[in-house]
Amino acid sequence: MGKKTGGFLAGAMIGGVAAAAAALLFAPKSGKELRDDLASKTDDLKDQASSYTEDLKSKGSEVGSVVKDRASNIQSQASDLASSVKEKASNTAGNVKGIKDDAKDDLKDQTSELSDRFRKAADDVKDEVIDESDDIVIDAKEAKEDMQHEVNAGKAEVKDKVDPNDKAADKADAKAEKVEAKIEELKENVEQNNPDSMEK
Repeated sequence: MGKKTGGFLAGAMIGGVAAAAAALLFAPKSGKELRDDLASKTDDLKDQASSYTEDLKSKGSEVGSVVKDRASNIQSQASDLASSVKEKASNTAGNVKGIKDDAKDDLKDQTSELSDRFRKAADDVKDEVIDESDDIVIDAKEAKEDMQHEVNAGKAEVKDKVDPNDKAADKADAKAEKVEAKIEELKENVEQNNPDSMEK
């Protein structure tokens, strides 16, 4: 806008000078009057040019002042916006960190809880296996005792009915010993496979 105004004023001044010069040159006056008129018009034009120059300077100063104010406002707004963005970014980063920390704590808690559940389940299974193996050992001992009792009863019956020199009695004794050995072997296998159950 300053360039348009300046151009217009310069054009008006040049136009005014040209019009004044043409009017003076074509007017029917003597040389001295013409020179006086030219000097007078030149002084008027100088005054007008000086006035226009002063106006332009004041307008330029006003425009400069407005531009400085606007630039200052824009700079202030940009600074406020930058501060606001920085603050929001900082808040967002803090919120994200808080969410991340919460999620991390939740995951730790859930992992700990799950680990505790697995340990408890493993302990329960171990206790149940020990109880079952104890029951198996007890059952094996009772079965051995029952077999031993049956074998002894069978031996006694056979001895009463058979001649001491009879080989059938010897065979029955050998079979009874084999059964006892098998029972003993079964007991040892159970004890080897479940050493904890024997410590109780």
